[in-house]
Amino acid sequence: MFKRKIEDRIVPVVTDFDNSVIAGDEPEYEEPNLDNVTWEKTLKYIPDGVQTLSKMPSKHVEGIYPKYIDRADGAYVYAGEEEYIDYPCGLGSILLGYNYPSVNEAIVHQLGKGIIYSLPAKLETILAEKICQLIPCAEKVRFLKSGTEATASAIRIARASTGKDGIVFCGYMGQHDNYVSTTPKNKGVPTMLTSICAQVKYGDKEAMTDIFSMSGSIRKEIAAVIIEPYIYEEPGDYLKWLIEFVHNNNALVIFDEVVTGFRTKGFSAQKMLGVTPDLATFGKAMGNGMPISFVCGKNQYMSELQGDCFVSGTFGGELLSMAAALATIKVLEEEDVINHIWEMGQQLKDGYNKIANGYSRCIGYPCRTFFELNDAQKGLLWENCLTRGVLFGYAQFVNYSHKQEEIDLTLDALDESFKILKQHWDNPIEAMKGKCPVKTVRQFSVKR
Repeated sequence: MFKRKIEDRIVPVVTDFDNSVIAGDEPEYEEPNLDNVTWEKTLKYIPDGVQTLSKMPSKHVEGIYPKYIDRADGAYVYAGEEEYIDYPCGLGSILLGYNYPSVNEAIVHQLGKGIIYSLPAKLETILAEKICQLIPCAEKVRFLKSGTEATASAIRIARASTGKDGIVFCGYMGQHDNYVSTTPKNKGVPTMLTSICAQVKYGDKEAMTDIFSMSGSIRKEIAAVIIEPYIYEEPGDYLKWLIEFVHNNNALVIFDEVVTGFRTKGFSAQKMLGVTPDLATFGKAMGNGMPISFVCGKNQYMSELQGDCFVSGTFGGELLSMAAALATIKVLEEEDVINHIWEMGQQLKDGYNKIANGYSRCIGYPCRTFFELNDAQKGLLWENCLTRGVLFGYAQFVNYSHKQEEIDLTLDALDESFKILKQHWDNPIEAMKGKCPVKTVRQFSVKR
């Protein structure tokens, strides 16, 4: 296990009544006692022990992975005294790195002015204008807090605009009823949604055509196709074909860029790939960990929100997250963030494929990659990498704080761990010290 000395970047601050910031004074704050928190206590009060199912112990290597993360900095997370290079990156929400100084400063500055107001704040307009400058389809913006809210809102706008009900999904779209009705984890979702919502495999033109011909599972006319513009494959001509085909059938195309947004070259997949949807959703990385998302699109569709199409929430105007988003975008515009992420991600991908030597592949664009292994093989690889200071999850994200040192250390850990995996390739469970990880909800999506 390697160790790395870090500086604590958090500077205690207090604010006086005229909202000026006094640095260095210790705030009168008593941190809750965390020492008596056990996993048994967590399970007593929290279903499955988590707020996000992808963080469940069963999704990792139970018995080997830590149950909790205690703090994080840069490209690292800490569980007690143990330090790990982190690749889940807060499930893709960390773009610049944990505890990033300029984002922290923006949050603290806005905290001194207020978190949320009783009327709109000018900061909302500044961020909306910036988004419209950066995202090709964006002419108007509505801010929300999560990817689920954003995709559900985009679907509502599409239905309002077209007067139709059917929705076709390509990819993972969060926990709202429309999407969840198409997965096995649909208990509690109205069964009627299965007649108007369906999934189609990404890139399958025949299946998409079949759905629109009404010989598929949707029994009503289709309002929109909502699609992750890419996950692991390069789309080729599929997205251009899809937009033309869907428009010819008087429906809309929604790009779900909650994951691809702000870590893709050009700030969005639509910009990088040269295809413009009618509506789009963003979230995760844009706030570098702060909860913020948005739905955006062309005026003719977003204008539905000025009528009886209701998308509204108290915390859409929460300002700490907007300050964080503006600070994150500023770093993206002033520094070579995305190219750095792609360079480091490409090194990780190429290095893995050299180490795996045909046993497995690392696939995907460099900003988010995936190891092609079965669950047991992945579990054996993960637990051995963890003992060498590297924490992996369902997919690998790279953030701006992953430097050459972290990539080199990661490849060293993968090299040693893959040697063990090769020795137990056909029966990795026999060599595992922990439990085999189980699939995430995302993997309930149509297989690619």
